[in-house]
Amino acid sequence: MKSVLTCSAVLRLTLFAVCCLCLKSVDAADRPNADRPNIVWISCEDISAHLGCYGDPVATTPNLDRLASEGTRYTHAFSCHGVCAPSRTGIITGMYPISLGANHMRSKVRLPDQVKLFPQYLREAGYYCTNNSKTDYNLVWDQKATWDETSGRAHWKNRPDAATPFFAVFNLTMTHESKVWPSDWKEVVRNLPADRRHNPADVTVPAMFPDSPAVREDLARIADLITVMDQEAGRLLKELDDAGLADDTIVMFWSDHGNGLPRCKRWTYDSGAHVPLIVKVPEKYREQTGVMAPGSVDDRLINLIDLGPTVLNLAGIDRPELMHGQPFLGPDQTKPRTYIYGARDRLDERFDLVRTVRSRQFRYVRNLMPWRPALQHVQYGEQNETLKDMRRLLAAGELPAESAQWFQSPRPAEELYDLKADPWEVQNLADRPEHQATLAQLRSECDAWQLQVRDAHLLPEIMLDEAEASGGTRWQTLQGDAGLERCRRLLAAAKASALGITSQTPDAVVTLDADPGVRWWQLTLLARGASAEKSADVFRREVQRSEPALQIVAAAGLVRCQQPHEAAEAFRQLLNHDSPFVRHAAILEIDEAGQSVSNLLAADLRKIETKEEYFNRLKSHVLKQ
Repeated sequence: MKSVLTCSAVLRLTLFAVCCLCLKSVDAADRPNADRPNIVWISCEDISAHLGCYGDPVATTPNLDRLASEGTRYTHAFSCHGVCAPSRTGIITGMYPISLGANHMRSKVRLPDQVKLFPQYLREAGYYCTNNSKTDYNLVWDQKATWDETSGRAHWKNRPDAATPFFAVFNLTMTHESKVWPSDWKEVVRNLPADRRHNPADVTVPAMFPDSPAVREDLARIADLITVMDQEAGRLLKELDDAGLADDTIVMFWSDHGNGLPRCKRWTYDSGAHVPLIVKVPEKYREQTGVMAPGSVDDRLINLIDLGPTVLNLAGIDRPELMHGQPFLGPDQTKPRTYIYGARDRLDERFDLVRTVRSRQFRYVRNLMPWRPALQHVQYGEQNETLKDMRRLLAAGELPAESAQWFQSPRPAEELYDLKADPWEVQNLADRPEHQATLAQLRSECDAWQLQVRDAHLLPEIMLDEAEASGGTRWQTLQGDAGLERCRRLLAAAKASALGITSQTPDAVVTLDADPGVRWWQLTLLARGASAEKSADVFRREVQRSEPALQIVAAAGLVRCQQPHEAAEAFRQLLNHDSPFVRHAAILEIDEAGQSVSNLLAADLRKIETKEEYFNRLKSHVLKQ
C-alpha cells in the first residue's frame, strides 16, 4: 500500500527540517572557530639549548623533554638578535628590527601605518589574545589593540566563553641573566632541594671560556635555573590537561636568545642566537599543519621572526605583505630557509654594528665598528661572575687566547667560522685561502639581505631620530627606489670604513659626500684610520657643521690628532644639546677618548644632572677613569 502524506504531515516535516537547519546554524554561530586550534606559547629568557632532549648531559628537564617526545624538536632555530628587546621586537612584528630602525636596545620607535603587531590580526579574526606578561618591544605600540590582556594575571582562562579560540603567551623569567648572579640565584632555587642542584664539576666548559671555578659555577647555576623553569613549564602544560584542552591546543616552547654569559647573550654567534624550539601539535591538527610524528626532529633553519607568521598561518590568516618571517607550519608554508640572518646594534649604553649570515655549515660576521672590542664595558653585563673572572685573568695575562680575542681591538672587519669543525666559533677562517669562495658567497648574501630589508641602522641613531622627529618613521627613511640607492651607498661606505680601519692603510677619502649618512662613515674612516693625524683641518671644519652626528665623529678625530682641548670644547657644546641621542653619543665618544679628554670635561660632567640611565652609566664610567 502506498504511503500518502497529508498536507499537514508535509508541513510538519518541512518545519522540522527548517528547525534542524536553524539549530545547525545556531550551533555553528556559537562555535565559529571550532576548527581553529588554540595556541599557547611558553617562552623563557636567556637559555641556549640546555635541555635534556637537546643532549645536554647535566640538564634536569623532564617536562620539556616529555613535550619534545610528544611533539617536534627543532634543531636549527635562531633569534634575530642575542638580547631580549630587539629579539622580541622581531617576534611581535614578524620583521627584522633593522628594517624598522628598532634594533637599538630599549628604543621606542614609531611603526609605519602599514605594520601591525601580529596578535592584532588574531584578535580581528576572533581569537582571545593574552600575554603574561613581558613585552619589552623597542616600539611605540598600542597595548589595547594588541592584547585582550597583558599582565601578570593574563590567562586563557579569562576568555569570554569556552567556544572562543585563544592565543596565550606565558613568559618565564627565572632563567634571566640576572638570576645567574649568586644573590638572585639563591632566591630562585630556594625550593629546589640540594640534591637536585647541579655540581660545577659536572658541567662542560665551552671553548670560548676559561675553565675556571667561576665559569663552572655560573654554568651550574644556569642548569639549576632551567630546572626551576622546567617545573613551571610543566605546571602550565598540566593546566591545559586538567581543563581538557590539550587535544585542542598547539603548544610552542622557545627561548628569546642564548644564555646570559659573555659572548652569548647580546651576540649573534650560535652561543647567543641558537635557541631551543619545541612544538606539540595535537593529533587532529597534524595533517593540516604538516608536522611529523610525535618525537620527531626537524632540522630546517628557522628564525624566531617566523613564529608570528606561523601562528597566523595556523589560524587561517593571510601573512601581511611586509612581514619578513615565514610560516614553518600550516597549509601555506614557504620554501625552507637557506640562510639565517642576525644583527647587533646599540646594547644599553654601548654602540656596535654587526651583521651576520649563517648557512648550515658556516657563519659569516660583518663588524662595521671594528675599533670597538667585542666585549665592551656594558654596566649591566659586568655583574656576571664569568665576565669578572675573564677580566681578572686578562689583566694578569692568564686568559687563554680563545677568550682573550673578544677583548682586543680593532677586531676583524669580517669573520668566518666552520660550525661543524668549530661549533664555539673561536677560529676565524676569513683570511684562509681555502675559504675565500665561501667568504665571498656569504659576504654577497649579507649585502643582499641588508639591501633587501633596507638596513636603517646604517644611519647613526641621531639621524634616525631626526628623521622620526620630522614626522616620519625610521622605516620610511630608506624606502622606495631612492631609499634603495641610498642604502646601497651607505652600505658601501660602511664596509669601506670598516676595512680601512682594520687594515690601517692610507685611506682614499678625498671629497666628503653631501649625504650626511655617507659622510658620517667617511669621517669615521678618517677619524679611526691611518690618516687621522693628517686630517685635523677636515675635523675642525666638520665640528662647525650643524649636523651633531658629524660634529661628534669629527671631535673624535681631533682626539686622534692630539688636539684634546679642541675636542673637549666641541664635546662640551654637544653635552648641552637638546637631544638625548646627541648627549648619549657625545659622552660615549668622551669615554672612548680616554683621560686626555675626560679630565678636561670632568667638572662639566659632574654638573650635569639627568634621569637618562644610559647617559648616567657612561658618566660614571668616565669619571672613574
